Amino acid sequence: MVKNIENTKIEVNMLEEQFELPKEIQSKIHEFWKEAQIKTPDLWDGELICVSSYERNENLVSITCKKTTYSHYLYNERIGLPMEYRCNSLAAGCILETRDDYYIIGEMAENTSFPKGLQPCGGSVEKKDKENEKINVLKTIEREAKEELNLNLQDKEQVISNNIKLISLPTDIINTYMIFTKCKLNMNKSEMEKHYKNYLKTLIEKNDEVEFSKIHFIKKQNVREQLKKFKNPKRKYLLELLEVDSNS
Repeated sequence: MVKNIENTKIEVNMLEEQFELPKEIQSKIHEFWKEAQIKTPDLWDGELICVSSYERNENLVSITCKKTTYSHYLYNERIGLPMEYRCNSLAAGCILETRDDYYIIGEMAENTSFPKGLQPCGGSVEKKDKENEKINVLKTIEREAKEELNLNLQDKEQVISNNIKLISLPTDIINTYMIFTKCKLNMNKSEMEKHYKNYLKTLIEKNDEVEFSKIHFIKKQNVREQLKKFKNPKRKYLLELLEVDSNS
């Protein structure tokens, strides 16, 4: 479920508390994770920020988070958990649009937890995004854009505008709160293609981690029909996210 949150203050509080799980569920997650690592050896079970409460009034979105693990999140996503033990993670990203009105969608690399999956630029909020006991989601978004696409969202030569616009809320099949900015790039489609091709080449030469094996361009008009042409798995919120943005 995607909502417009333009002109709304975002406040994310981080508690130094662990999300508590019964031992029986912990054991199931442990066994699941061992099998997941056999299939994808590069998976890493690090700390993950989990949303414990979400409130919105007219001018404020207030989110409170606790600590959990990535294995908890992945088990919940793939197997499922009762409502009281669900892991709704917190993530942030940006809807990137070129100067000539193309959305930029990344295709995840084979060694990730979502191989060949299509998604916008973004990722999980981390503790290093914390400032004065609160999480600054803009730091998350800027970091992910730099890591995934080598974009500096504060560079006016690369970016025309970048403002918080939408939030994707959890549903029965989506286990993440994800806050998005809308970022209009000061590059057209061909310039962005060249930019990413050069960045990908550099990552491969340095043997650095590649998150997007390639990027795709979706014309802002007729998003639904264009996405249908891709046989890749897609983030469940992707279509609604792009349609809400393109219609606003």
